[in-house]
Amino acid sequence: MKMKTNFFKYLKNDRGLGIVEVLIASAISIVILAATTILFTRNQDILDDQTDNARVQAKGRLAIDRIEEELRMAGFGMPPNQGITNIGVANSISFQSNLNDIRTTTPPCNPACPGAIANAGETTLTVVNTNGFAAGDLIVIRNPNSTNETEINTVTGIAGNVLSLGTPLAKTYFYGITTSLVTVNKYNNVTLALAGTTITRTVDGATTTMINDVNPANGLVFNYFGAATAANVIRLGFTVNLLDPLNANATVQFATEVSLRNS
Repeated sequence: MKMKTNFFKYLKNDRGLGIVEVLIASAISIVILAATTILFTRNQDILDDQTDNARVQAKGRLAIDRIEEELRMAGFGMPPNQGITNIGVANSISFQSNLNDIRTTTPPCNPACPGAIANAGETTLTVVNTNGFAAGDLIVIRNPNSTNETEINTVTGIAGNVLSLGTPLAKTYFYGITTSLVTVNKYNNVTLALAGTTITRTVDGATTTMINDVNPANGLVFNYFGAATAANVIRLGFTVNLLDPLNANATVQFATEVSLRNS
């Protein structure tokens, strides 16, 4: 009976948690929950930054590859040192190139024939074929064995294998021991430039967007390594700075250099 009495006495004195204890426990729980939430949020932000940076880096590598591919075409089909045409602006470059490899020659003569291939003052030029050429095309006419026998012209019309020229020929091109033909290359005027948050590509006056989400202040910067004029450019470097418009922490910078094929 004594044991039974003590047991009921214990139950009578067991009051449970008071309001103070409950409030303290609640406060501790809230602090722990808040700390856990902050830690989770910070970890999520770090993960988001890493994901965004990885995406921007992938985009940056693609941007570098595209610009490098464009620059390696500078001067293709043009006479030596006539590829780059404008280096006056740090975030823009202009060059000439036969982008689509459209070219032809005058009818060859082997062994060398006497006389002229084409005479100064003539407004037409007979070629092997006119495939790919059209009225309005820009062309460069040159003796491939001479750096002095070259000129820029335009096509105003085509009749069979005869190109009508926008201006009379400035030079007379002769057959010789090493000269059996004259080459004719179509060429394009190309400009790569920073325009706000994009890098644009302009070909013969038509502009398209190459790359989006670049830094508007220094998204594209060229380095000509001290070249005073466009004709003196042997190699050039360029830097691309990209960003994520939705994440200021996700930025990337890529830099490389290119040796010109026609320097």
